[in-house]
Amino acid sequence: MMRRPDYSAAQMAALLRKELLETWRDRRALLMAICFSLMFPAMLAGSTIFFVKMHTEEKTRLALLGVDNAPLLEAQLRSADLKVETLSEGEPRQLLAGGYDLVLQVGEGFASDYRSFRAPELYLYVDSSSASAGRAERHLQERLGQLQQLIAGQRLVARGIAPQLLVPWKLQVRDVSTPSSRGAMILAMVPGLLILTLFVASLATSVDTSAGERERLSLETLLLQPLPGWQVIAAKTLAVASMGWLGSLLAITALVALMPLMPLAELGIQQATTAAGVVTMGLLLLPLALLVAVVQILLALRSQSFKDAQTQLSILQLAPVILLMVLDMSRVELSDHFWQLVPLVAQQQWLKSLLVGDAVSLPWVLAGSLATLVPVVLAVALGARALRRERLLNAV
Repeated sequence: MMRRPDYSAAQMAALLRKELLETWRDRRALLMAICFSLMFPAMLAGSTIFFVKMHTEEKTRLALLGVDNAPLLEAQLRSADLKVETLSEGEPRQLLAGGYDLVLQVGEGFASDYRSFRAPELYLYVDSSSASAGRAERHLQERLGQLQQLIAGQRLVARGIAPQLLVPWKLQVRDVSTPSSRGAMILAMVPGLLILTLFVASLATSVDTSAGERERLSLETLLLQPLPGWQVIAAKTLAVASMGWLGSLLAITALVALMPLMPLAELGIQQATTAAGVVTMGLLLLPLALLVAVVQILLALRSQSFKDAQTQLSILQLAPVILLMVLDMSRVELSDHFWQLVPLVAQQQWLKSLLVGDAVSLPWVLAGSLATLVPVVLAVALGARALRRERLLNAV
């Protein structure tokens, strides 16, 4: 009777060491992981700064022509968001090309029509091809609307009519949102991008360690060793997951480091992420990194070639982001705690809470992480069975 070989922990350690060395010696995969991990935090910081500048710092420049016909119009239009400059003459097209956002021209008979209680004419020139045209036009329309209401009220009072008769109610908007809720809205895309980092950072490594080794025939040499299939898949999963997980850690660290440079305070958001929060988010992503790695390895093993594996996994990495975006845009209420047992969704909601300083439930985090590890174990067993098939090595 043939004696079964002794599969010791030393064999597993040697196999894991071999996979880790091959993974971290691949400069191309390492550079890809680092670049993407640093790219999206920098893009997020830049877009946030641009958004704040567009909505808080920039003023609308208005060129006012023919102000002699309406001398009080200039003073009434001036506001914090509207900078009015009076000009004696000028061609509207040239003024718009010269840096003005809008050109407002007062008609010749404005003063006489105004005194006769007729509707005098104002001519607004705008370049709709300009990115700032819509914002500038809204600013001016708001100021003109307020001025119209003021003049209409004064005319009613002059005739002994209470202006309140034409205003059945006054609507006052009161924002009851908190910095935490506003932060959840602004930073809603960050968890999805962090999860995408797991896929992108481990993509090249997962393809190389599976379809790549099969084409180089090194996978066949590895399977000839007295090692069970589950150890081979498990070692490759740990090596690939280490690349993706450390890529996500780098992205989280870069994001937190850039937060002081982002004008979050002007948006009413308080930075609540600390060093402990970074570690916590990294630990929450570890089970998901294992799941992503083993799924990528299995799909790459099923592919017909190295290029086919790259194509399939490139499409795969977009699926979770689209799923999470649809979940956010559909505004599905996740009030029930059982959503924390769903991989991807659970990690997204935990990261969203930690980014704005909210607490997460430790028992549910442990239960959700365990629920994420269950399909990892099943995938490792499935991969072990796939390694026993001869057609796996004959794929071209």
